[in-house]
Amino acid sequence: MLVIDNYIKDKKILEAFQDENTWKNMPSLNWWDGWWKTEPRNIFEYFTKIVWKQNTDVENKIAGFEYWSNIHQTGGSLAWHVDKDEKLITDKKELVMPRFGLIYYVLVNDLEGGYLEIANSRETKNINPENVQRLRAIENRLIMFNPSNPHRVTEITKGKRRALLVNAWGKKPFTFLKNENVNRLLPSREIVDIKWENKFKKNF
Repeated sequence: MLVIDNYIKDKKILEAFQDENTWKNMPSLNWWDGWWKTEPRNIFEYFTKIVWKQNTDVENKIAGFEYWSNIHQTGGSLAWHVDKDEKLITDKKELVMPRFGLIYYVLVNDLEGGYLEIANSRETKNINPENVQRLRAIENRLIMFNPSNPHRVTEITKGKRRALLVNAWGKKPFTFLKNENVNRLLPSREIVDIKWENKFKKNF
């Protein structure tokens, strides 16, 4: 696992990430083949290129990247889970997981709770609390870890946080078989293909 605080130094990129318009109409799940195949088309892919080039050696060694965002507020949490091909598990009950993952905390506002907890084993039940890594959500903090290990977000008792999440896949997920951008409908978790105008606008 890798944890880097104050990760982004460029103020223009930070301002773009904290602008609500940046996140407007962003689909639930998105796919990018990687900079070695397709130049970044938006700030999320631009950021992904920076992070993975600086900290890993995945170029031409993976199929690409899945990325999405979540925002948790007072009362919110996320139960123990592993990251997986969402459509494959829904349609065929097959569990396939990414190789690597990251969380970047874009916005942290007056937050109490909302810790990221990562289990040090692959067991998803009866997780030993003494065998868990606990990380605080701090604005501009980058965390790279193995998302096939069970992880969760503890309850937020106050405030909110927004995170950008990116997973690197050895094989393109079934989720993106037809389209690079999909919405996941809740509570059914049905995957719906959509069209997203995600042209790259370098305003930072």
